[in-house]
Amino acid sequence: MRVINIGDALQIMSNDKYKSVEHCVIANGSKNRVSVPIFLHPKATSVIGPLKEVLQNGEKPIYKQMLYADYTNIFFSKGHDGKDTVKFAKM
Repeated sequence: MRVINIGDALQIMSNDKYKSVEHCVIANGSKNRVSVPIFLHPKATSVIGPLKEVLQNGEKPIYKQMLYADYTNIFFSKGHDGKDTVKFAKM
């Protein structure tokens, strides 16, 4: 089985077309489990917000434009609080 978890940056850039999820594992003591995490993210100096291609048909932006560094600073300063961090990016 392959699973791809969409991160908050892609949720913001897709204007909620793709939703990020909280990572959750249910361990099974009778089977081995192999995970290969690969993390991709924008540069700290990149501006993230809804992509113009997503908004080209008149859709209203849900998220503001911001530096990715600002988003990650909020994310890491708050501790883990579920999906509340993405609310910081909302307009």
